[in-house]
Amino acid sequence: METGKRVDADGPLVWTAVALLLLGVAIVLDASSPRAGQSAVTNHNPLYFFWRQLLWAGLALATLRAAMVYPFWRVRRYWLAGILASVILLALVLVPGIGIEVNGAKRWLGVGPLRFQPSEFAKLAVVVFIAAYSDLWRHRIRDGQRGFLPPVIAMVVIGALVAKEDLGTAVCLLTTGLVMIYMAGARGRHLAMLLGLTGLALVGFVLMEPYRLDRIKAWLDPWGHYNGPGYQPVHGLLALGSGGIFGLGIFLGRQKHLYLPAEHTDYIFCTVGEELGLIGTLGLLVAFAVLIIRGLTIAQRTRHWFGALLAGGLTTMLGTQALLNIAVVTGTIPATGVPLPFISYGGSSLIFTALAMGMLLNISQYPNLRDREEGARREVRHRRRGYRRARLSRA
Repeated sequence: METGKRVDADGPLVWTAVALLLLGVAIVLDASSPRAGQSAVTNHNPLYFFWRQLLWAGLALATLRAAMVYPFWRVRRYWLAGILASVILLALVLVPGIGIEVNGAKRWLGVGPLRFQPSEFAKLAVVVFIAAYSDLWRHRIRDGQRGFLPPVIAMVVIGALVAKEDLGTAVCLLTTGLVMIYMAGARGRHLAMLLGLTGLALVGFVLMEPYRLDRIKAWLDPWGHYNGPGYQPVHGLLALGSGGIFGLGIFLGRQKHLYLPAEHTDYIFCTVGEELGLIGTLGLLVAFAVLIIRGLTIAQRTRHWFGALLAGGLTTMLGTQALLNIAVVTGTIPATGVPLPFISYGGSSLIFTALAMGMLLNISQYPNLRDREEGARREVRHRRRGYRRARLSRA
């Protein structure tokens, strides 16, 4: 039986989430209007992307609120169903005639005008799976055969399916999984081995697709590949550099006028830098820093073991995605398609980001919650068998 007194949700995290959500809608309006106004696909409507993002923002707020009131410990019931559904959905994306290709990447499923990106669901499913598995078999997590391998196998299968068309999301997923396994108390040598194998796998996926090698070359010398894969990174850096300290002003950016591709999606951070300058980008970085710090604080404070690991995983997932996006657009790492949480245009990303945030806020409302009967039973078992406590354990 779950026991514990409910308190108010984490205030700084609530306000940060709402601020990022509203800011994202405003920036999408600014960044997307030139392209939308000149495209026949949008019927030359400059507000096309804005209205869609506003609709998704409303759905995201409703999703966030629903996740805040749904008891997080009940999510454990769906740990296996979620991972199986992810495998099926990701496999369907690769089936000719079913998966939808956009801008050369096959990442979507859809019916009519509605589209859904299964990789967004898969990231959440992996987090819930690892947290639930570690909760159900906590005393085995340091066992390289019985406890360590099942979550790793799930990560590898999901990661391989995602990496086929979306290497950036696969990196985010695998990073989150590794951090969660570390939090659960896995042995260092197992993590080192897995990290090495993951690195080799990523190298293999890069070598499988020539365009990924071209992106690495463009990252090393963007101006030398300006007429090819270096075009987007160059204009992203031009946008960031031309903003200076205070920016050119809202709606006054130049690169969004059909110079910078993905100015309202993956490269929206560059639009912020051009129009709001260094001050604007630092403000956005501070907001994400607050999100990460508050999320990890929630994970550290909660006494519920599943909740602690779930909070740590959700925070790592959102933080890793934000860092990957910003690293790409600033030229720190080679280009890969990862949206900026809350800010980039897109329904699937926004709604599942809100779902993750709602779950995190729900956990923050139960800092003293613990399954007393299960926790006591496991503690006795740990002492008898000599297992050390997991790094986030509160049982």
